[in-house]
Amino acid sequence: MRGKIVGGVAFALLLAACGQKKGASMSERAEVPVVDTFMDSTDSLLIFSDAQEEGMSSRADELFDDFVFEFARLGKLRAARVKFPLLQVKAGDTTWIPKERWKYEPLFTNQDYYTVFYNHEEQMELEKRTDLSFVEVEQFDLQRRSVKASRFEKLDGKWMLTQERINVFGQSGPLEQFLAFYQRFVADSLFQVKSISSPLRYVTTDPEDDFGTVEGTLDVAQWQAFKPQLPDSVLTNVRYGQTYDDPDDMILVKAGISNGLMDILYFKKRRGAWKLVAYEN
Repeated sequence: MRGKIVGGVAFALLLAACGQKKGASMSERAEVPVVDTFMDSTDSLLIFSDAQEEGMSSRADELFDDFVFEFARLGKLRAARVKFPLLQVKAGDTTWIPKERWKYEPLFTNQDYYTVFYNHEEQMELEKRTDLSFVEVEQFDLQRRSVKASRFEKLDGKWMLTQERINVFGQSGPLEQFLAFYQRFVADSLFQVKSISSPLRYVTTDPEDDFGTVEGTLDVAQWQAFKPQLPDSVLTNVRYGQTYDDPDDMILVKAGISNGLMDILYFKKRRGAWKLVAYEN
């Protein structure tokens, strides 16, 4: 998508008029409200008819993004898509959880957004692939310094939850190192200001063209007015296969589940310090 470059006063006038960019495929397919079926009672599995489940499950096995919402919404589907006994690894200890002892915890479908980390823009196309053999959904608790990873594998053409891992995390890899920076970035306003490039590249929807964008820059004062609300306690990360081999680049995508809004923040490490270099919505 080629955008327009707008400078100075003209770009400032456009800011108030600009809408929000449509979210990724996961957002677009979440138009049906998520039904709360996370109760322990097996009666909750009777809410949906067999026909309803069959229609959904056959479609959901194309893209993982489709499946994960059906997994959350449909109790009967969920019961059939966990490989029991479920392998659970917690702080190095391995146990096998039988069906009657397993309790489902919402991955991120009980909130209005989810986040994904990428190392490079090319990786953002991974979510559209239909040939993925496994996907992991991570939940980082920044306060407790813990991470829970739920591993889904495609077995005989069907997505199945096959493993859960719970561990503490440190700063052993590029993503963990970035999360240490991010935790301070969202908690310390003075540090946040120092961590923003000046000027900050800004891209948003062209109000005159639904398929176009306008590009300009923001100063620190404008960032304070237009910055998105960023999660400061628990972050999700959907690993479609992206790796984090480059320690100097990180992209944070925050995508709305029901409203289709998307915020993309581009970070680069310069002289050993992380900087927010671009913001897109």
